[in-house]
Amino acid sequence: MTSAGYLRFPHLHDELIAFVAEDDVWLGPVAGGRARRVSADQAQASHPRFARDGTMIAWAGRRDGTPEVYLAGVDGGNVRRVSFLGDPQTRVCGWTPAGEILAVTASGQPFSHFTWAYAIPADTPDAYLPASAVAGHPAGRYASRSEEHTSELQSPCNL
Repeated sequence: MTSAGYLRFPHLHDELIAFVAEDDVWLGPVAGGRARRVSADQAQASHPRFARDGTMIAWAGRRDGTPEVYLAGVDGGNVRRVSFLGDPQTRVCGWTPAGEILAVTASGQPFSHFTWAYAIPADTPDAYLPASAVAGHPAGRYASRSEEHTSELQSPCNL
């Protein structure tokens, strides 16, 4: 017998769905079937987002206190923390066309409603762009210091 669960923050990529249940990130087939747990931190998780190529998944998790960005491979790779923002407003919004994790936070701002976007490289987590380097656009586009990217974000955020 199967029972319905309380699934939050769903995100689709091809035939996979990522979601949060029991405060952990899970992956399962869109068509239904058995889901598997990606995180097991015994801490709140939210906003899982697949990379554009579907090989990685990023989310905001509270494993170390305030929400930070975590990353794992969809094939069961190691979970690793890729941000050190220290702000309760931090959340993952998607991925840039260049393969960076797009996170929004109020870290370093005088008020929690002043948020900035960060582009966090998946391969060099301590090299993310400063808050002024990425700016959002209501249509889901973003601009960086060096160029404007006209392709839409995978999951637009309200910046």
